[in-house]
Amino acid sequence: MSTISTTSAVVNATIPTTVVKHDTSAVAAAKPSIKLGANAKVVVEKKPSVTTPMERLQTMESATRNWEANELAASIKRLYSILMDAYTYYMTMKTDSNKDTRALYADDLTRFIEERKYMFAPTSHDMTRVVKCVFGADRRRVSAYSIALREALRQDVVAQDLAVFIEQNGGVEQIRLGSTKPLSAKLRAGKVKDEVLSAELGMIKFDARLVGADADWADKQVVIVATYLPTGEFQANAVIRHDSAVNAALAAYYSNQQAAVRAVEKAERDAEQQRLSDLKKSATKAKSSVAKNAPQSVKAAKQTTKAAAEQAKAKADAANKAHAESLFETAQA
Repeated sequence: MSTISTTSAVVNATIPTTVVKHDTSAVAAAKPSIKLGANAKVVVEKKPSVTTPMERLQTMESATRNWEANELAASIKRLYSILMDAYTYYMTMKTDSNKDTRALYADDLTRFIEERKYMFAPTSHDMTRVVKCVFGADRRRVSAYSIALREALRQDVVAQDLAVFIEQNGGVEQIRLGSTKPLSAKLRAGKVKDEVLSAELGMIKFDARLVGADADWADKQVVIVATYLPTGEFQANAVIRHDSAVNAALAAYYSNQQAAVRAVEKAERDAEQQRLSDLKKSATKAKSSVAKNAPQSVKAAKQTTKAAAEQAKAKADAANKAHAESLFETAQA
């Protein structure tokens, strides 16, 4: 494809004023022409060179990496923001300290559902209702998002930590794959199994006959149900060798661990907010103090200036008087 660009082009075309219908002789006789000026340049765009299959794969790979790092990342960030809004709506509807506010949110949710003619099973969780109102009737998407938010709710995640929580648990899709109990006990257990098994709290020995242990128990994990006594000792009540019980215990450990991390992050965030709030209050107080004391400062400055001027005048008058007396004495002599 060629593109003609010119800085001075003159089009000479003589078109007759009368043209007989269907007669092209007049147009042919005119022979329109384009004259390029001396400074005109013809720019020919280069067609993309033919790439090899390997180069095409490399190009597509690069495009994908760019999409993941920019467009997809921005899209996921926006999704988490909307999920946080939905989560906040539910939390306000359920836990706001003002009874009227809770009722308003619940009533408006019901009215919104009626206007959109959405249908729900009697046992549907209210979080699912909120999610459907936000994201529409796509059943799979509503189910996945509701599962993620309900798991966050189960683990007492605050709205500000929702995005971090979802990322730490592998994303919405990973949580969805955990079925109705997001991030199943097995998945959560797998995240901390090595960490727990590498820790050593001490050795406990039981009579094998009391717990039914045998050689097949060797190097297998068990769950010990114990009661903590006021003496600081643990009284063992039962020993359970069962994979599900071990996974459940490890999953609980993981959940507690994540809750502790979120608690620390929340404390740090609250402390930072308090620090900023204190700085703002201090600045406001200082500004108010300056504004309050400004008139007095101006008055004091004026008084100081007036006193200095009076002193200077008195000193000058005294000097002039002394000089006049000196001249008078000289004249008498």
